[in-house]
Amino acid sequence: MAHVSCICGGVSQKVTPKNQNATDDTALSLCHCNTCRHTTGLLCTSYLPIQEPEISANLQIFRTSDKSARYFCRACGCHIFRNRENGRGEAEWGVATGVISKTDDGAIGEVKFTDHMHVSDTKDGGIAKWILLGDKERVSKEANRSGDESIQSSTLEATCACGTVTLHLTRPDANSLIPRRNYPDLTHAYCDTPTSILSNASDEKWWVRGSKYLAGTCACQSCRLTSGFEIQTWAFVPRANISIRIPDGETIGRNIPLDFDSLPSGILQSFKSSPGVTREFCGTCGATIFWHETEDADVIDVSAGLLRGNDGACADSWLEWWKDRVSFAEDVQSGRKGPLATAAKNLIDTLSVGMQS
Repeated sequence: MAHVSCICGGVSQKVTPKNQNATDDTALSLCHCNTCRHTTGLLCTSYLPIQEPEISANLQIFRTSDKSARYFCRACGCHIFRNRENGRGEAEWGVATGVISKTDDGAIGEVKFTDHMHVSDTKDGGIAKWILLGDKERVSKEANRSGDESIQSSTLEATCACGTVTLHLTRPDANSLIPRRNYPDLTHAYCDTPTSILSNASDEKWWVRGSKYLAGTCACQSCRLTSGFEIQTWAFVPRANISIRIPDGETIGRNIPLDFDSLPSGILQSFKSSPGVTREFCGTCGATIFWHETEDADVIDVSAGLLRGNDGACADSWLEWWKDRVSFAEDVQSGRKGPLATAAKNLIDTLSVGMQS
C-alpha cells in the first residue's frame, strides 16, 4: 500500500499501486498539458498509477471532460486523484505523487521520472526545458514552438481551468516599489543565511526586474502538500498590480483591485498552511492561486501555471526566472521516505542542474 495525505489531513488514506511487483521499476511522466497546468496552477503534474481508491466525502470532484476528472481536498485544495477513461473504455486511476508519504515494504520497486508529456501545449517548453528526461531532442523541438513574443501587452491574464478565478496583472510601476518584504528562500537559502541578511535591511525591491517580475521554483513540503505535486512555480507580484474579476449580473464580470478583506465570497478559498501564511485556491477546480503573508499581503506569490502569456507557459516576456536555486531544495524529502522520496530528490536535482546550465 501507499500512504497518502494532504497538508490539512482532511484526506489521509492508503491506496494500492497498480504495479505491485517490487522487482519492476515504475516509470513516471511529467505532464505539461493545458488542462494540468490550469487545473492545478502548476507548470507540470505527475501521477502514480493506482487501483481504484476510496473517495472520501472530503474530496471535491472537478470534471475536466466527460472522460476525465480530478479530485482535490475541499479544505486545503490539494490535488489527490485523477481518473480518466482509456481507449478501451476502462477507468485509469492515478494519485498525485507529492502526497505519497511512504509505501509499505515490498509494495513497489524503484521509481523514476523518465519523460515529458504534452510539452507542445506550453508553446515555449515550459519547465520541461530545464528537466532533461527521456527524448531530449523531441522536447527541444517542442520547446522551440514558441508563441508570439512580439506582442508586448500591458496586461497579462491568469485564469484557472474553470474560470472562477481570473486575474489581470499589470507591468511594474511606481506602486510596485512601495511594499517591503524579506528575502525569499529562493534567493537566500534560509538554511544557511543569517537573519540579519534575510530581513532585507536595505529594502531591496527584489521582485521587480525592470519591466518584469521575479519568478522561481519551490520544492518545500508545504507547497507539495497543498498542491499535490513535486514542483511549485511562483511569480512574485505586488498586490497593487493585480486585479481580479468578480461577477457582475449577467455580464462577464468586472475587474477590481485585489483586496482580500473586501473580496466577495465564492471566488477564492483560503487555507492557513503555517503560522502567518495564507494560501488561496479555487474551490471549483482546485487550482492553486496565491501564497502570501497573512498580515502583510502587499507582495503576492502568484501560481505561474495560471498565466496565459502569448509567448508560452513561462511567460518570459513578463517573468525573469531565478535559475540559481530551487527554493527549499533541501526540503524535498521532508515528511516522506521510500522510492517516491528518492525519485523526487532526483527530479529536483535534475531541475537544479538544468536551470543552471
